[in-house]
Amino acid sequence: MKAKVLLALSALLLAGLACALPGTDSPTPFVFPTPNLTLTALFAPTAGDEPDETPSPTPLIAETLAATQTAPATASATAAPPTATVPAGSTDSRPNGSPISASQLTTAPTIDGDLADWSTNRYSITEVAFGAAAWTGGGDLSGSYYLGWDSTYLYLGIQVNDSTFVQTASGRNLFKGDSVEILLDAALSSDFSSRSLSSDDYQIGLSPGDFGSRLPEAYRWFPLSAEGSLTTVQVASDQTADGYLLEARIPWVVFGLAPEAGDRFGFALSLSDNDQAGTAVQQSMVSTVRTRSLTDPTTWGTLVLAPSEG
Repeated sequence: MKAKVLLALSALLLAGLACALPGTDSPTPFVFPTPNLTLTALFAPTAGDEPDETPSPTPLIAETLAATQTAPATASATAAPPTATVPAGSTDSRPNGSPISASQLTTAPTIDGDLADWSTNRYSITEVAFGAAAWTGGGDLSGSYYLGWDSTYLYLGIQVNDSTFVQTASGRNLFKGDSVEILLDAALSSDFSSRSLSSDDYQIGLSPGDFGSRLPEAYRWFPLSAEGSLTTVQVASDQTADGYLLEARIPWVVFGLAPEAGDRFGFALSLSDNDQAGTAVQQSMVSTVRTRSLTDPTTWGTLVLAPSEG
């Protein structure tokens, strides 16, 4: 009888110790922020559906994201990230529209907010990715752009249609005003089917400033380990009667890359809109791809570095 009692007590003691060991507790569940803290929207539209406006994480919750990454390890926390079905054939182009081509330049454009020296392919930015209810058409927000590259820089020239220009924010909040966003997956083939952001995925914002005391600027939100202002990125802008022009020269080292002709990257270029004067808020976003979701790189498009035609 005593032996049975001792065995029962021992079992209870071992169970108590196990509950206190590192890694046995479930990680703190991730909680998405309220809509007033959103950078953009996550959605997976079906044919005929309007974009879903479920909010995604914003740059303002970097601390929350970091906390979830350091939660106690469990089987669910250490499992491989979810993956998407890989389409038949090559894994060097996302299935979200035709690839965008950046021309290799022998003469770099002058970064001055004037697009007169651009002659490469011109692409449109018209797909509503967030805030469909607040978007009233192409005059409210749309655009077109050029891309070029050389061994040192990625070049960007954008013409934005924006009937009401408002930019009262800067730094990590610049998305709460009229601005540009770049998403780039620097290792497309190696994590082609991963639906989770990783250290080779970049989210960069470009602000035209306010054409007054607030100067043009660049800010990197992701990777979180490298978040901050990008003083090595040159940005210039000019206001127009129906919007603004923006040019940028981005060093490839910002993306950790040494580019070569033929390289392919995950890519999406988007425009944020704010029509509320005196208020910092993101009301809508249009993008190069309708499927664009901030935290799912499989929804981005594809950027190809074309060789020089010279």
